[in-house]
Amino acid sequence: ETEALIVGWRYARPASGEERRAAREAGYVPTESYSLCQAAFDRLPPAEQAAFSRIAPPVDPAKLAAAAFLAALALGLVGGALTSGGVPLGVAGGVSGEGGGLPDYAELPPLS
Repeated sequence: ETEALIVGWRYARPASGEERRAAREAGYVPTESYSLCQAAFDRLPPAEQAAFSRIAPPVDPAKLAAAAFLAALALGLVGGALTSGGVPLGVAGGVSGEGGGLPDYAELPPLS
């Protein structure tokens, strides 16, 4: 049974010299390793399962970008509220208007 695409966890093991030789004799290009999907791995006896190593599925770039955007958004909202010393402008109960209660910052003298 051959599947074109493995989705999820992959189980792989190196091909033996005997398996590569048999593939060449049958007219196939020998492979360096064999990969199984979860369903095929589960059907193997425990002794054969021990020869395989578990490989994590690749990260979907779109999902990674969405997660990074949401994390940056959340950190921006939380960080903004934490560093402003109060409720952000425009929020009910927040400061509004010209300078309305925001701390004054001293001017630094020019460096040159």
